[in-house]
Amino acid sequence: MNSLAFAVVFLALAAGSFLLLHYLRERQKELLRMEQLRSKRLYKDLYPLITRAAARDLDQVRIERDRIAFTLVYPPGTLGVFEVRQSGHHQLSRTRTRVMAEIIAEDIDILRDKSKYSLTRYRITRANGSCDYGYVYTIRTPYKDAIMEARNRISMRV
Repeated sequence: MNSLAFAVVFLALAAGSFLLLHYLRERQKELLRMEQLRSKRLYKDLYPLITRAAARDLDQVRIERDRIAFTLVYPPGTLGVFEVRQSGHHQLSRTRTRVMAEIIAEDIDILRDKSKYSLTRYRITRANGSCDYGYVYTIRTPYKDAIMEARNRISMRV
């Protein structure tokens, strides 16, 4: 092997190692942020709504800086909205909003199943021109159809 090929292989391995270490460090920080947020009163106040939502068929879960909303497939409508400021907490930062989305997905296992739910980040432009981001877990159509079909079969039996 000539020296140029050796240098290219060495640089590729070095770059790959650097990227892997960077990813592992960032993941470690993320896990620490999740652990810290779980210990806060905000999470403890939100947890009863999360446990109710985990036992239901969810259409959407929206996580924004100032509120977290759970919407049901059946019966259609909102299960609950957790208003952050009205509950006596400070609004979430961009980082905490993302971390809260991950925590909710850990607590509601089905949200992590990519064949059933998709996670999307979206931009929110405020009236004063500032920009925030929200996260939404949305049920995928085939899974929603399967839920509705199962409900129809059960209602036909009765």
